[in-house]
This record gives sequence, structure tokens and C-alpha cells, in this order.
Amino acid sequence: MNLSYKYFLLIYCISIFLCPFPVFSQDEPGEIYISKIKLNNIGAVSKKEITENMATEFPSFLPWKKKPVFDEEILKEDVIRISNLYKEYGFYDVKIEYLIEQKNDDFVDVIIDIDRGEKTVVKDFVLDVKPKLLDEEYAELLDAATVMSNEDFSQREYQKTKNIIANYFSNKGYPFAEIKSEALVNREDKWAKVDISVNRGDKYYFGTVSIKGNKDIDDKIISREILYKSGDEYSLTMLDRTRLAIFGLGYFKSVVIDPVFNEEQKVVDTVISVEQRKLGSVKVGVGFGTEDLFRGQIIWNHKNLFGGARDLEVSGKFSFLTQRLSASLIQPYLFDRDMDFISTLSTSRDDFPSYTSESLNFSNKIKKKIYNNINFYSSFDIQLSRLSEISGSTSDFVEDDGYFLTFLSAGLDHSTVDNPLNPTSGRSLSFNIESSLGVLGSDEDFITSVLEFIGYKEYKNIVFAKRLDIGLIQPFGSTDSLDVPIFKRFFTGGSTTMRGFPFQELGPLDSGSEPVGGNTLLLGNLEGRFPIYKKLGGVLFFDYGNVFPDEFDFDFGEIKYAVGTGLRFDTIIGPLRVDFGYTLNPEPEIDRFQFFLSIGHAF
Repeated sequence: MNLSYKYFLLIYCISIFLCPFPVFSQDEPGEIYISKIKLNNIGAVSKKEITENMATEFPSFLPWKKKPVFDEEILKEDVIRISNLYKEYGFYDVKIEYLIEQKNDDFVDVIIDIDRGEKTVVKDFVLDVKPKLLDEEYAELLDAATVMSNEDFSQREYQKTKNIIANYFSNKGYPFAEIKSEALVNREDKWAKVDISVNRGDKYYFGTVSIKGNKDIDDKIISREILYKSGDEYSLTMLDRTRLAIFGLGYFKSVVIDPVFNEEQKVVDTVISVEQRKLGSVKVGVGFGTEDLFRGQIIWNHKNLFGGARDLEVSGKFSFLTQRLSASLIQPYLFDRDMDFISTLSTSRDDFPSYTSESLNFSNKIKKKIYNNINFYSSFDIQLSRLSEISGSTSDFVEDDGYFLTFLSAGLDHSTVDNPLNPTSGRSLSFNIESSLGVLGSDEDFITSVLEFIGYKEYKNIVFAKRLDIGLIQPFGSTDSLDVPIFKRFFTGGSTTMRGFPFQELGPLDSGSEPVGGNTLLLGNLEGRFPIYKKLGGVLFFDYGNVFPDEFDFDFGEIKYAVGTGLRFDTIIGPLRVDFGYTLNPEPEIDRFQFFLSIGHAF
């Protein structure tokens, strides 16, 4: 890529996002369009909630998107909708006015002023339950309620409290609890009285369980996912959680749980109806990237192998960089329903810039869910690797061309990310520590630890994404820094790490400018992802980091920085990604302009 072409590409990409776009031609002559809508004094009610209640469309901040047509009659109806929204929040005297500012013959600004007035306060809240609850149960119910004496009153919180009370009793064995409520609102003096009475009725308990529609899956596999047993007090939440647990096995297209109430015995029998799906599947995928060029994968999966809910997965993944063939046997419910055992045998070949490695790996892993979205895992791995095609200068940084390694590893991961292919909210945190031990037959002694944090947050239709990776390799015993196998060292640079540098070329290099890896990693990424038109989106990013040769060798003066822009086009397998990076403080002999094409977000 010659220099003039790079400058042309830089100017083109910047023009996509920074240069003004022509406004689309208007459809009808004489129509008026909205250039801006401003909301004043919205208070605690979010702008998003107000806009969702309006029929008038807000103009996009993107200059090339067509502005919405202005219709004053629709705006008048929107004023009523906004007023009703505020009344739901307890502002019964709200007054809303709008002002139209003519910008020119074709465009207007709309200013909406909201005078919320004085908020209504709960003067008295009475909750009466018959038969009477125990003191600790009554206190628990009051704590869950969102309506409280001397607090602000709103119709929304009033309805929410009634639902909370109904759910409370439906999960305590009272599916037919009768709830009567009244809210007396004095709009003149701005107070409200709330009276809720509950007749619990008869208490019900779970009875027998029957399973229908099951063909090839042993009933005990379904039964062990049931979170209640005969004699437990009836709970609607337990029914929902059980249905999700059975569906999560992956064996059924649908799972329905029907409760059958026996009013004489006060027992709830349950009928679990399932519809089985095919137990075998084949997935094939192809792709292209500027680093690994053409790539493809094929995955064959067979569920419930030999019974016992075992799953067998055989996969092959191939590209110009990496070829991998693996087979994994997954045994769920090792000792309890939240513990899985995974055994994997794989062979791989990596054709990297400074070396080629061929490896055979055998791994036995235990994974356990310990709390909500937190998982613990531990594994024992055996790896046999051989190096070849080591570049002449890189050989000075490689002590041997064959390795027998054994690893003990453990880690934790936690994730609340909403969509793994195209995330908009949530966070992910993982920590892994892996030790290669000579006492277990390994050729080298070293410990590797990696901490990664990823977070996503959407604000005004823009997704802000961030990532931070910190990695350390600590040799010990007779193992020195350069004794750590090159294929276990840290590398960075490329489309998924530091987009201001080519693949693996940020960090220690040999005299021939080939990457040799290091024992300390620091990597960070910041992105702003925004829509452009339908499935097409854009991104602005800031990357920073480096790899350092020695352990605990954080040299912040050597941190490299890059900025860039890119395009995203959503597909069913993830976004098609084009990124253009520019290094702010480049290394000699490495181009500061980088271009990447791939599939999927960088992180």
C-alpha cells in the first residue's frame, strides 16, 4: 500500500463521518420539517420515556438523515400524552406548552416547556393481610413495596406495589390470594392515602409431576432440572425457573408446564409437556479477514450421546493463519446440576509471522456456576508442541523447538452482556491463572495470569464500549524469561487488539522486525458505535497498549496510542467490520496507517 493511497483512504474515511452530507430532497413541496426538538424541565422522567410516548419523531443528529415532517395536530396530541405520563408519576397539575420557532421556509425548531407543578405525597399507607403474617414476613413485604408513607406518590408505583404483593403471595403458596386496593388522591392539598387489603386464602403445596411428549431423552434428565419437589409450598417463580432450566438443556423446541389445582387437598400437580428437537446438527461457516484471509469452519454436534445428557462436538476451523481440529465431550450434572465436565482433544497448526507451531492438546475441565452469572472453572491440560520455520533473527529468542507442557489452571468469569454478537449493554469480567509445573512433567516453570474487563452502555442511541486487558507471565525455578515458549507469550496488534499496528507487531521485535512476544501485556480500547442508516453503522475508536519483554515490566512511557474510524453492517452472524486505524506515536519501520476487514466486533 503506497503512501499516496493511504492518505487518500484516510481522507475518504474521515469524510464519511466528519464532512457534511447533503440533505435528502423533500418528498412534498411546501412541507415543513423539524430541525430540533428541545425538552425543558423534564425532571426525573427520562427523555427516552417521553420520546417513546410521542408520535412526533425526533430528528437524528446525523446530518445525512432526512428530517421528520412537522405536524402541529400530532404535536398537540403529544402534549396530552406527555401530560398523562407526568400524571402517572404523581404530577397532577402539570402544564405543558410548546413553542414553534421558524428557522426558514422549510424548517422549524420545537421547544416544549414542562411545568411539573407540586408532587403528590403519600400521607398514609395501610397494608392489611388476613390471616395475619408473621412479623418478619410482614416487614419483608413492606420492604418490597414501592409505595411508602411520606414518600412521593405515583400511579405507576401504586400499580407496581400491587403486582409485587400479588407475586409475593403467589410464591409463598397462595395462588388465589384476593387483593383489594384503593388510592384516594387529594389534588388540591397534594396528598394521597393508599389502602391495600389481602385475603391470602388457602395455602397450596406442590404434588406429583408427570412428563409428556418425551421420546429419546431419559425422564430423569428432565426430572433433575425440576427446582421443586412434592410437599414444597407452591411458587409461580419456581415453575418459570424450571421451565427455563429444562429448555436450557437444548433438547426441546418447546417446554410447557401446566399446574393442576386440587382444591380439596390444596395440592398443585404439574404436567410438563415437551417437544423434542433433532439431537444432531451440522453448522458450516465461511469468512474473510485482512489478517487470516479466507477462513471457514464446520461443527458437528450430537446431543445426548449414549444417554446421560452427554454432548459430543467435533469442529474444524481453518484459515491461512490457524488450522484446528478438535473433539469435545461435555458431561453435565457432574456432581450437581450446576457443574459440568468437559474433555477436549485437539490438534492445531499456527502459521504466524515469526514461527510456525504444531500442537496436540488434551484438556479436562470442570466448570461450575457458583452464583447467578458467576462461573468458576478449573482444568488440567497436557500440550505437546513443535516449532518450525522460525525466522533467523527470532531464533535468538527461542530456547528450544519442542516442548512438553502440563498446565493447572483456574478462573472466574462473570457476564451480564445482553447480546454476544452485537452487545449494547452489560459487562464482562474474567480472571484466569495458569501454571506450567515441572513437578508435573512440564519442560518449563511459569505462571500466566490474565484479567479482562469489558463494558457496554447505550446512551442516546450510541453504544459506548470499553475493554481493559492486563496479562502477566512469571517464570520461576530454572526457567528464565526467554525460556517461556514463544507460543505462550503475549502478542498484540491487529484487528481485535491494537488497530494502529499490523497483526502481532506491537511489542518486542527481533532485529529483522519480526514479533517475538513478551511477558507483560497492557491493552485498552474505547469505542463509540452509532447508527447511520438501517443496518449500516459507524464507529470511532481509541486503542492503547503494548507488550513488554519482561515480567511486571509496565513501562507507561512506551504505551502506544491509535485512533480510528470504521463501518459496521449487521448480519445474522455478526457485523461485517471495516476499520481504519492511525497510530499517534508509531514505531520506526511500521506504517502508522492500518486497514482491517473482518466479521464481528473487535470486542
